[in-house]
Amino acid sequence: MIKFYLYHTTIYSYTNPVIESSNKILLYPYNDLYQQLVNHKLTVSGSPNISTYIDDYNNRVGFFTYTPPHTSLAISSEAEILSKSQPKYEDKMEAKDQWKYLEDIANVIDYLPFLSIEKNESLTEINKIVNDFRKISKTPYEFSKKISLYINENFVYQKGITNVFSTIDEVWNIKSGVCQDFTTIMIQFCRLAKIPTRYVSGYVYASEGFRGASATHAWVEVFIPGHGWLGLDPTNNCTVDKFHIRLAVGRNYDDCAPVKGVFRGNEKQLMDVRVQLDTKKRNLNFELINQDVFVEEVKEDDIQNSYRKNLEMIQQQQQQQQQQ
Repeated sequence: MIKFYLYHTTIYSYTNPVIESSNKILLYPYNDLYQQLVNHKLTVSGSPNISTYIDDYNNRVGFFTYTPPHTSLAISSEAEILSKSQPKYEDKMEAKDQWKYLEDIANVIDYLPFLSIEKNESLTEINKIVNDFRKISKTPYEFSKKISLYINENFVYQKGITNVFSTIDEVWNIKSGVCQDFTTIMIQFCRLAKIPTRYVSGYVYASEGFRGASATHAWVEVFIPGHGWLGLDPTNNCTVDKFHIRLAVGRNYDDCAPVKGVFRGNEKQLMDVRVQLDTKKRNLNFELINQDVFVEEVKEDDIQNSYRKNLEMIQQQQQQQQQQ
């Protein structure tokens, strides 16, 4: 068992005052048998009321609107988490029975969202590789591990060359990207093999030499008959264990984005994301967390409705660029 201290801060700043900042946040670490949440504090500058609900994928989701004029907005999540080792994978069913089980659940509503294939020009090429690996893989677990290794060895980990708008074709052609891209490609591979696969967002502990630390991280969970959901990290080619902390699961990145939202105003937005996952409690210098929101007078004729500008997509792009 390891005790982790998590600090995750997102700071938005605006060139002009804005109003009505509405944000959806998935910043609530899972609390389950292997990841126990000792305490969690969520702070938003201006102290708006945060309402929460459980979504279709069992994630706790927060929502708030901060109405007064402001030129900055800070969202801080601090948590103390106990992380335990997960049981090692063991084959509990015959290989042929495992593949047959996956066939049987292909139309079950609980798994349908995690079997959807994204159409793209690379589909034929990817499907050929899937078939080749399928022939030499005895079980769904063995197949998934081989795909994780294939992606890890054939894709270059490189920041700044992809974003949330990058398609599977674009990532496939350049064979480069960050954890989000590695995860998205692996999801496509495994779903083509009829293995339910979901996107996971969270964090990974830096001291173990993992890529993807100092920012939000992403990996997959594959459904293995006889075992259940199993986490695999293609960015680091490893099975997910106590060094990974889960925030949210879903079909893709869009379901799991830690922070996204919209605002009204004459705006140019900048975003800074700071993440630390450590075994020691530290006093971090998050400059805006405990400060009041800076307020200026806003003239009504200067306000533009940014809801019509699809700002959510811009925020997601900025957030992905912060990923390691």
